Amino acid sequence: MLKKTLLLLLSITITLTMIACDPTSSTTTTTTTVSDSTTDTSKTTTTTTTTTTTTTTTTTEVVTTKLMDTIPEECSGITIVDGWVPTWCDEFQYTGGVDSTKWRHQNGGGGFGNNELQYYTDRSVNAYVDGEYLTITALKESYGGNDYTSSKIWTQGVEDFRYGKIEMRAKLPSGRGTWPAFWMMPSISKYGGWPKSGEIDIMEHVGYDPNVVHGTLHTERFYSTNGRGHSTDSLIDNGTLASIDVLNEFHTYGIIWNNTSIEWFFDGYSLGSVSYEPTKNQTYLLPTYVDWPFDQNFYIILNLAIGGNWGGAQGVDDSIFPATFVIDYVRVYQQDYISDDVENPSMPTRPQVLSIVDRTAYLTWAPSTDDNAIRRYNVFVNGNFKGFTSVNGIQLTALPSGQDNFIMVFAEDYAGNFSDAMETVITIG
Repeated sequence: MLKKTLLLLLSITITLTMIACDPTSSTTTTTTTVSDSTTDTSKTTTTTTTTTTTTTTTTTEVVTTKLMDTIPEECSGITIVDGWVPTWCDEFQYTGGVDSTKWRHQNGGGGFGNNELQYYTDRSVNAYVDGEYLTITALKESYGGNDYTSSKIWTQGVEDFRYGKIEMRAKLPSGRGTWPAFWMMPSISKYGGWPKSGEIDIMEHVGYDPNVVHGTLHTERFYSTNGRGHSTDSLIDNGTLASIDVLNEFHTYGIIWNNTSIEWFFDGYSLGSVSYEPTKNQTYLLPTYVDWPFDQNFYIILNLAIGGNWGGAQGVDDSIFPATFVIDYVRVYQQDYISDDVENPSMPTRPQVLSIVDRTAYLTWAPSTDDNAIRRYNVFVNGNFKGFTSVNGIQLTALPSGQDNFIMVFAEDYAGNFSDAMETVITIG
């Protein structure tokens, strides 16, 4: 009877969450806190032919539309490879300033926390689309109290993303002092200011170290100076790029990001990944977001910085200007985990309490499986819904003391199918 009651509560909870969703967006909720549920309005990863999850206001029915039918017109010429369907893109096949329905400029100077030397402007001399490419140009000129100008554009306030394949094809600037980047920041700093809410660096390059391209994650536990030297770093080194010229040739830089890992790619070649494992390095002693805040919406940034703590570590060569960062396209793809889903997820198994401190416990379990993919786990404590988690572990706080606490965990896939409940008991003395 209790299990049926909890399933009903889960159904009601999911219905209320879905009512709040934007019916034009695909949905993914992956929250690792236990205090509240999170309405999901972000983009999800997708495979071949279908997928946005739209909602009803009275039931938990999952209504799907063909993802192929939602491809933006400007992305319609992109070849679908391995089931990755383009859901957002800028091919830069227009002239003038960047498309204001996709990008905004960040203007100003001040160093941006890195003692950078440029002043970002929205002038055409610093960012211009010629019908084929976007060119971001850094100039040696006195402007706004700075000695250099450049451009920085982002999708903040226009479009944000959670999960998927995100890539750029570009030719990087050369010269000591240049610091181009293709990266992502959280739309809302849910877990606190930098680095607590995370940063995803898809591509960075510093001019004094040509053909060494970096991909890095920043988290509360791992950040240091640009995050390098920690387990959250993925580096494309000279060995990998020994015969590659990123300064005079176009190459593709990208990531595949899901709820537990981020993998970096160069021209389609995998360069390594970073994953979150609840049992690794005693991460369970802290909330999940300390190591993995990448369950939230992020926006895309393109910029060319000059100098700074890293980019200017060996000074700036003023003879290199104008320096240009030339971008062929930026694309976001999704995979569909809904249309051909015919099975319920398997039940989570092997519950294990890794830590109990006062009234806080960290619970993990063996991951569920599905014919497509697991979207999230739904956690109940004593019949009350505690939250979603995208990984196979959760920190439970404020557990009632002096009693056995009855825990139930349901796996959920992207089609809205649920597993049987894993049940366990956590006793707080």
